[in-house]
Amino acid sequence: MGRFDGKVAVVNAAAGAGIGGEVVRRLLAEGASVAFSDVSERRLTRFADELAQDHPADRLLAMAADAGDEEQVGAFLDAVRDRFHRLDTLINSVGLNQLAPFPDTPLDVWQRVLGASLTSHFLHARAAWPLLLESPSASIVNVSSLAAREPSPFGEVSYAAAKGGVLGLTHALACEGAAAGIRCNAVLPGLIWNERLTAGVDPDYVHSYRAKRRFDRDGEPGEVADVILFLASDESRNVTGQEVTVGA
Repeated sequence: MGRFDGKVAVVNAAAGAGIGGEVVRRLLAEGASVAFSDVSERRLTRFADELAQDHPADRLLAMAADAGDEEQVGAFLDAVRDRFHRLDTLINSVGLNQLAPFPDTPLDVWQRVLGASLTSHFLHARAAWPLLLESPSASIVNVSSLAAREPSPFGEVSYAAAKGGVLGLTHALACEGAAAGIRCNAVLPGLIWNERLTAGVDPDYVHSYRAKRRFDRDGEPGEVADVILFLASDESRNVTGQEVTVGA
């Protein structure tokens, strides 16, 4: 018996080698049916094909969607309702960081980062809310970032503001959702290793986060997924409005 037997989960930004993809794998392994999306249709198709080798097709729903686009998010959640007729867990793992020194940050970069890293969480939560209201054990887990609390000095103004906004959204949803039985918590990953971690990133930026670590190693996506699944599961049924840092 898995912790998520009979339950339905939605995960966005879920086709890469990072946290979202690992969360999907863990949810499926623990019995959930999972709807997952990504902006890259190519990566999403490849990931869905991989998962279909080990899990029944009726427990999978993959849909390409821009997580910051209201119509596409709405269509995705409509597809979840049509396919599974319920939703118990929403996991918002979308994030985009475009480094730029504050005085040189263009407005379009600011808006793009906030759209991907904050507005996406709002849109998914709003579209999922009617389905979550029908669940006896509804939960939302938002993936924020250590940057919300301890940003680097290497041009993270947009990202830190967006991920700080995710924390505010989390607390507001926890407050508003309590009467309806919807829990909402946030996870703040530090430096989490994946194959794209250092691609095109200033080495000093990576070093600034490594210098903060209490343990002498980078975190791994699976370690963040462990915490997310705890917060999404009934094991944390009396936990809401909390922030958990992983890999700091």
